[in-house]
Amino acid sequence: MELFASYTGGDFLVFYCIMLVTCIFAGLWIPANLRPEGRRGEVEDMEEVAVLTGGADRLSVAVLSSLFAKGALDVDEKKRLAVRQTGVAENASERAILAKVGGFRAAEAGRSIKAQAAAVETRLIRRGLMMDEGERWKLRALSAAPYAALIAIGLYRQQAGSAIGEPTGFLVALIIITLVLGLLRFVTGNPRTMAGNEIVRSLEQNSSRLRRAPQANEAGYAVAIFGTGVLVGTPWEPVHAARQAGTGGDGGASSDSGDGGSGCGGGCGGCGG
Repeated sequence: MELFASYTGGDFLVFYCIMLVTCIFAGLWIPANLRPEGRRGEVEDMEEVAVLTGGADRLSVAVLSSLFAKGALDVDEKKRLAVRQTGVAENASERAILAKVGGFRAAEAGRSIKAQAAAVETRLIRRGLMMDEGERWKLRALSAAPYAALIAIGLYRQQAGSAIGEPTGFLVALIIITLVLGLLRFVTGNPRTMAGNEIVRSLEQNSSRLRRAPQANEAGYAVAIFGTGVLVGTPWEPVHAARQAGTGGDGGASSDSGDGGSGCGGGCGGCGG
């Protein structure tokens, strides 16, 4: 057990906890600073705003909110949606929803516009506002790499300690916490470039009124930026309720997620000898 040979079990746990906190900060710093710059531009319509802020899921709820505010959709007591009138669509996504027959759930509406959401995302990637698939995987791997390195160190120390009869239960618990935090860091975050993030921040700052009091003709755009939470307390709140009932979600978050939280917990008192 040459590596960390001078560390007692308690010393190593203190070291591990410090490194875990370092990993958490590194996992936040990397996606905030190492994502591609992209190219500064503008979003052209509600579809692009929704896909940029929250992907296909956000586009779905924005379109439903827009159509409901126009009176083109209705929500029954079972939280199912139904088309009341056609001919009011302003984009391809709205036309796809209004083509549906009979009652449908919010999740079904999302499937109806999946192809359109993919087309919009392709445009945003081409214009430098979103990362392509390769860039996304690279950033996710970089963000999770500190956790992977710490897990390798922890497993090495655990195996070495176990070989000489040291109790390693606290260390195993910390390794599991590190694994969970690393996986969360890997799967969360947003696919925007630096330029895309800048546009979203600008939209949020310049559209604060929409968060507080959207008008009927602004409902879809407000949801595209902020999510269906902006509909709470408005005449279009049933869309928010239908969304929650249908998927348990709100259509995504517009900012980078996956903080990871803290990971040291109460098991730092020692891992044995």
